[in-house]
Amino acid sequence: MTDKTREKLEDIIVAILLSKTDIRKGKNGRSLHFELKPRKIPVFIDYLERYNLHSQIVFNLSTLEGHVLPSLMLETILRSWVKNDQVQSVDPLSLRLNTYYMWMGLFAEKTPHSVAIPTDLDPSIQYTLSTLFHQQFNVPLTQGSMMQIKPFSPIMLQAIQTNRPIEESMELSYLLPNKEKDTIKQLVSQWEEERANYAY
Repeated sequence: MTDKTREKLEDIIVAILLSKTDIRKGKNGRSLHFELKPRKIPVFIDYLERYNLHSQIVFNLSTLEGHVLPSLMLETILRSWVKNDQVQSVDPLSLRLNTYYMWMGLFAEKTPHSVAIPTDLDPSIQYTLSTLFHQQFNVPLTQGSMMQIKPFSPIMLQAIQTNRPIEESMELSYLLPNKEKDTIKQLVSQWEEERANYAY
């Protein structure tokens, strides 16, 4: 496994831990189980294929259930993050930009006025995550069983600026609240103008 593949595997494992997940113990070690909504499948499959992770993560398209297979990588992360099968600490070094975008791309849901992500994290962990999220995006992440991201347009703009994968970008665009669509158009236009002026 290359360093890049290891990093991308760590990113998706952490993204799954931040959502609703189930840690199970088997004869080969601990595995991480999760479920996805049907519309998230293209984002997920694209990620697995892009980084060649099929040998590490198994997904059943019929049940929409997946699991991260036991591995040294998974066990290392679980030992750092989890106690008694619950996330008890957050490693800021593991919360890369790609981790956040996979978390949002795979688990975020569209609401009338914001973007929400279901989670089992307890309030203290949510507080830490909210603080780190704000440091990354300068956008509030409101605590609760459905963590709320509002506004979402800065997240979308950064996705455009950093050339996120097309399947993921399409999902982020879908998540964007209708009231913020005009905002993102203005921000993109302004960004493109600034980039053009910088080029000259």
